[in-house]
Amino acid sequence: MLQSYADFGNNCPKIVYFGANNRTMKQLSLIAFILISIVFVSCSNEFGTTPTGLEYKFIISNSSATQPSVNDIVAIRMTCRNSDGTVIDETPLFKKQLNNAPAERPSIEEGLLMMHKGDSADFRMEARFYNRIQSPMSDSLITVSVKMVDVIPFEEFERDREAARIAGEREEDQLINDYLQKNKIDVEPTLSGLYFIETEKGTGPAPIPGKMVAIHYEGYFLDGRVFDSSYDRREPLKFKLGSMQVIQGLEEGVARMRRGSRATLIIPSALAYGDQQVGPIPPFETLIFEVWLVGTEE
Repeated sequence: MLQSYADFGNNCPKIVYFGANNRTMKQLSLIAFILISIVFVSCSNEFGTTPTGLEYKFIISNSSATQPSVNDIVAIRMTCRNSDGTVIDETPLFKKQLNNAPAERPSIEEGLLMMHKGDSADFRMEARFYNRIQSPMSDSLITVSVKMVDVIPFEEFERDREAARIAGEREEDQLINDYLQKNKIDVEPTLSGLYFIETEKGTGPAPIPGKMVAIHYEGYFLDGRVFDSSYDRREPLKFKLGSMQVIQGLEEGVARMRRGSRATLIIPSALAYGDQQVGPIPPFETLIFEVWLVGTEE
């Protein structure tokens, strides 16, 4: 009777048959080839080394799958361990745009550019080259285990992002119009799209570009949820006007005020964080700031 089993000794797959004649062996050789080709398990427990000094070992490798290029987006999971195997950094599935790998030192980018969709690999390097941790033992070796779940070509990513931007902006425009109608706000937006509503006139000097200003503020969403407040910190926010230390809509609004004045700023996402998620602020989110200009540098 014909029996077979898959031998994975030394991590190198092979199919072993019992009771098979030459003809049967020939018939089964193609099956064995297909089985081995589906997923290739690394046949070596040894690490290879790149010219930069990055050590690598593939656990699962499939060279026929998609390989990322610079600017492509990869979906990966990573676990970093120190030399005794203790996990010191672990990330759930996340997306990352690939940059050029440094030519003079090892990096995770270099390792990711070696992988294919579905691959798993271990990369070993000195801790000082892994910028996700601050290790007091910068010369100690760490091992970063990576699973590459998906590869999204940059062109495809840009198409999807543009489609999301158009849909997000349309939805945001409708939400802004609903808010203005509900609150009976009839001011016209500025050329940039900012809604500036002065609620108390100030008598002090106007802020000067390049000079420091100080504001108290409360920031909230269209549904009234507060996401930030200088009053909670019990000190005003200070920044240099025109230096883009704050979002564009806040810069523009403060520039229209005088010291002592108060204003409501309705800031579309195009003047805030656009399609980016920043802390508690979702993409394409309109922000409202109640601003009190408490100080200007003369």
